[in-house]
Amino acid sequence: MSRELPPQQAFQTHCLAQMGVVSWLSIEKSDSATDSVSGTVFMPPQPWPIDVAVEQGVSSQASSDAYSTGFQAAVPPPVVTLTPEEKEPLVHNLREQLNAGPEIIVEDLQPIEELAVDIVIEPKSNVVSQITHLDIRAYALSNKLLILSDVPQVFSQAEDIERLALKMGQALLKKPIDEWQGSAFSWPGQLRNPYFLNRTDWLFGALESYVGRLVKDFPDAPLLVLAGAKVAQLVEDLPADNVLKQYPTARIVSLPELHRIPELRKEAWEEMQSTLFS
Repeated sequence: MSRELPPQQAFQTHCLAQMGVVSWLSIEKSDSATDSVSGTVFMPPQPWPIDVAVEQGVSSQASSDAYSTGFQAAVPPPVVTLTPEEKEPLVHNLREQLNAGPEIIVEDLQPIEELAVDIVIEPKSNVVSQITHLDIRAYALSNKLLILSDVPQVFSQAEDIERLALKMGQALLKKPIDEWQGSAFSWPGQLRNPYFLNRTDWLFGALESYVGRLVKDFPDAPLLVLAGAKVAQLVEDLPADNVLKQYPTARIVSLPELHRIPELRKEAWEEMQSTLFS
């Protein structure tokens, strides 16, 4: 007993045969597994025609419709035609479009004017100093005395130098040191840009800012002790109107040298007494 298949099922049977299924049996209440089926498959030269002019959204909708309808041939969607006015709106219709609704934002269509701006390039600083690397320890004592001392780049005597600075400050101020702070300053430190390594003005600015933070709570100008040749030379190279040059200043050898060679302390003491308290 044979049964004629509708075109859609006939095409499904053809596709199953292409995949290796030699027979397709449909079992219903009125049929049996031994019933043979046959049908005619219509094979167009291009089962799924492709229209390159169709937009992406229409193409996706067509593919969705084809998936939902099985193996039926896809029907190209109708092509929407636009009038030339709709494709390229003319300028004389712009006013009507803008007046169509209050929600339309009108932008300024005036041409953009570019203004020439003179870029001021700061001249290279003419400040010159022989000091390009600096490592110091600073001690601010009793909001009155400030000691800046050279130290080696690899410094391991911080506690000894700290005790020496406190004894020196107590002897100079003739009272116990109950309030003090110590800190370190290194140049260039973590700075690795070669352009800034030789900028002496940057070193001067960094040192001035560092000292300014130390003496911000001093009620009066600090008594300044420059201990060491490098820090003394650097302050000497500062401009004449720099604030560091306005402080009463004594210049002595560095604190590590005073710690290692006690014989130098007498000369340093005389220098500080004559300069700071004259």
